[in-house]
Amino acid sequence: MKTKKMMILLGLGTSLFASELQYGSGTFGMEGGFLGLTGRFTTDIESFSLADRHSNFGGKYFYSYDFTWYDSTKLRTAQHTYNEKASAVNGMAPIESSPFSVPEMEYRVKGLDANIKIGYDVIHQDADNFLGLGLLVGLSMPWIDASNGDNPTDNTAVPSFDFYTANLGTGADILKLFEKSQTEIMTYKIGPTINMQKSLIAKKLSLYALASYAYQTGYIKNDYANSDFTVNGTFQEYNIGLYFTPFTETYKWGWLSISPRVYATIGYKYASWDLDEMVIDISGAKLSSDILDPLAMKFGMDTSVGYVGIGYSF
Repeated sequence: MKTKKMMILLGLGTSLFASELQYGSGTFGMEGGFLGLTGRFTTDIESFSLADRHSNFGGKYFYSYDFTWYDSTKLRTAQHTYNEKASAVNGMAPIESSPFSVPEMEYRVKGLDANIKIGYDVIHQDADNFLGLGLLVGLSMPWIDASNGDNPTDNTAVPSFDFYTANLGTGADILKLFEKSQTEIMTYKIGPTINMQKSLIAKKLSLYALASYAYQTGYIKNDYANSDFTVNGTFQEYNIGLYFTPFTETYKWGWLSISPRVYATIGYKYASWDLDEMVIDISGAKLSSDILDPLAMKFGMDTSVGYVGIGYSF
């Protein structure tokens, strides 16, 4: 919570000089990391950003930032069905052929992604024509709410009755499995970034592009499974769009000269977070590591968003 407040205050402080508000809509994708989630699924997502793509200081040095809040719709997704063939559950006898089918699950993803970049323009003609190289530092704080939906009896795939009636119980006992849980992710990242802009119509319309690749490290916690993972991985982002300035004026007061701009943008942004192999047990069955370890797989998330923005700079 303290980190979120610091990011908000930092964003408000820097927005006194230049800022852009963006609204985006697109898709969120996720694969792996949860028991049974071996396939990729996607869902609709909205994004809200406070950003400054490029502001110079001290000549050709520049800084930029973006603070983005993501919120997905809920998606019910069928999980993977598999056979456990020589593993014991809490000391039970090995199960040779009983299928263990994870119920259809519902996920909702939301959270904050924050990045600050600082660098140097190796090419700088003016405010609309430049090529900058720099360093990105940032953090990502998404969390994932998982449940088996409002009515668990609607699940089309439940743990095998042969398996659970022999080992865990029947009827209501089975429906208690896969209750709600929340997974919190916190990663820190650092890596190179590139930032460019090219004028298409002088002082009116420009094309811009940004790209970053970063190493990230952090942790993942799940409240229901009482799990806590240390994770490492990579972060990538690509951003391309058009920058439109309807009017620009230069005002002078003695030695002071300013050129305030009100502008609009339209663009497309892709970002991905790829992390270590892992598996989070949200089944309630307290499965042993012998069962879980072979099911671990690389955990990945990505967003693909089209956006529009309006901003100002001095």
